[in-house]
Amino acid sequence: MKANQFFLVFVSMMNVQFSLSAQDSLSTRSDTALNKKTILILSSFDAMSMKARKNKKELFAQLADSLKQILYTNIHSYNKTEAVVIPELLAETGNADSSLNSLMINHDASSAIVIKTLDVHFDQTGVEVTGVKHDKTRIASYDICAVVSYKLYKRETNAVESETIFCEHYTQRHVISGLLATGPDIVGKRKDAFKIIAKNAQKYLKVFFMK
Repeated sequence: MKANQFFLVFVSMMNVQFSLSAQDSLSTRSDTALNKKTILILSSFDAMSMKARKNKKELFAQLADSLKQILYTNIHSYNKTEAVVIPELLAETGNADSSLNSLMINHDASSAIVIKTLDVHFDQTGVEVTGVKHDKTRIASYDICAVVSYKLYKRETNAVESETIFCEHYTQRHVISGLLATGPDIVGKRKDAFKIIAKNAQKYLKVFFMK
């Protein structure tokens, strides 16, 4: 075979390989696009409507915003998964589902996570009594808890609401009586409130990504 004929055959083979490679690449990108999911993150929890003092309302509003951002960060870290945070509050009205469906269509979202209710508090788990009569010591134990109701919407399926509870031991206090024991103030322990709400989100997402 002459040199120029060999060259032409070689170029022809390379063009075929390049064409196949390009098709494979396009196919891979197409598969990725088809598998790509978008999840909306919203809240219908109105902290300012709570029956509580102003600083507690403000804290819970900040906790709800923080929870949305934590969900976004954790969801976004999963491969082939995109997340979009909707900053506006989803109004609890008769057409709330219709409004949400419109948002999902506009964002081409496969599902949406709505924060329905949120609570962070201290829970007394027990009082340990030691000593003898008239000389007893009482120590109350407290957990810090985050309780969140999430509602998951998916295209063409019924919405599912679930409650996620995450608690962990927080502190112990000497008290006169178990009935008179007063736990820590959640507003005064705001840093720990943000930490426990993050752990609640992580617990929920473990179940979410197993579905």
